[in-house]
Amino acid sequence: MPTSLAITHANLVLEREIIEDASLLVRDGVISDFGPCSEVDAAEADVTLDAGRSMYLLPGLIDTHNDGLEGEINPRPRAALPAEFALQNYERRSVSGGVTTSFHAVAFMNMARTERTVMDAAARTAMLRKRQPYAAIDHLALHRLDVWTPEGVAPLFQSMRQFPVQALSLNDHTPGQGQYRDLETFKKTMQAYRANDPSFDAEAEIERRISDRADDTETVPAIYERVRQELAGEPYIIASHDDDSADKVDQMVELGSTIAEFPVVGEAAERARERGLWITVGAPNIVRGGSTSGNSDATELVRLGLADIICADYHAPSMLLAAFKLAELGACSLIEALAKVTVNPARAFGLEDRGRIEHGLRADLVMVDVVDGMPVAQAVFRAGEPALVTKQAAAGMTRVGPLATATA
Repeated sequence: MPTSLAITHANLVLEREIIEDASLLVRDGVISDFGPCSEVDAAEADVTLDAGRSMYLLPGLIDTHNDGLEGEINPRPRAALPAEFALQNYERRSVSGGVTTSFHAVAFMNMARTERTVMDAAARTAMLRKRQPYAAIDHLALHRLDVWTPEGVAPLFQSMRQFPVQALSLNDHTPGQGQYRDLETFKKTMQAYRANDPSFDAEAEIERRISDRADDTETVPAIYERVRQELAGEPYIIASHDDDSADKVDQMVELGSTIAEFPVVGEAAERARERGLWITVGAPNIVRGGSTSGNSDATELVRLGLADIICADYHAPSMLLAAFKLAELGACSLIEALAKVTVNPARAFGLEDRGRIEHGLRADLVMVDVVDGMPVAQAVFRAGEPALVTKQAAAGMTRVGPLATATA
């Protein structure tokens, strides 16, 4: 592989400004120089890419929550594909969307309708670690702890402690609160999952779940206590999930949460801001123009200054489009929008070596062209090595070396 790379004549997206007609130089996988083309000597680079004065050059996107691996494994119910094959497909989809770091949201729970099991979750996180040396992106894990699955707690912490970034998301999907506070919407969701089962009674199942959990006063407190004990023993990142009230946010902060994922009502987002939490919203919510569950509108949260991070949620290609759409709608500036998929997630998850274009940081980079109003990743680099180079980007090469083998 080439030891140096120059990208010239780009709109360079920094944390607080965009430098037009700029160059960036990469040596040995890190950013060694950048600035106006007149100030950066790119003549000696092994490979040079010309961005044509139209493309943006920004840090690689950091996806902090993505359920997509489960969808790649089971693209339709009971159609399980080989997990390693699914992971490779997930990786290609992420790279094509400009993602260079991905936190797989792996649920340590047993749920028949989504074909989730604790055993499968442990196997999938082990697969992520095994894949890492050969991957085109960084595969990390957001360990989803279901507060009603006590049998998943020990395997979850055992898995989490083996990752370089240890992160946990606390999940409670009891009907009538959180994401499913609207029971009528939840009933329709359950009926859609069980459409081929005429004997299924969604209302009866909802009532059973609510009743069973209302009578159980031990399970959740015991899991919360384990969360506290683990945090006291060795720090890790805790994200709350689907908070539906200010009180719920306060409870999660007391447990040690620093991130609020998908607050479902404005009151929860406002309290998360007051308590100093990073607030995460989903990219598909922005691209679609609203929530599929009737919860908070992510674009409106951005307008109100109540969203710091945009994650894929379940659709990696939406991240890049969501950022550009926010700027198009006037919800925030393009620099602010792109920070929500680069700078902010890096800081929230302690990834100090990436997420910004600065001297000495890892050269995770994306060249983006806007084609028919849609942002398209034309080249993606992870630590200076090519993960994707389209034919359009390759056409701008002035020195063709081994990089040419990565064209698609």
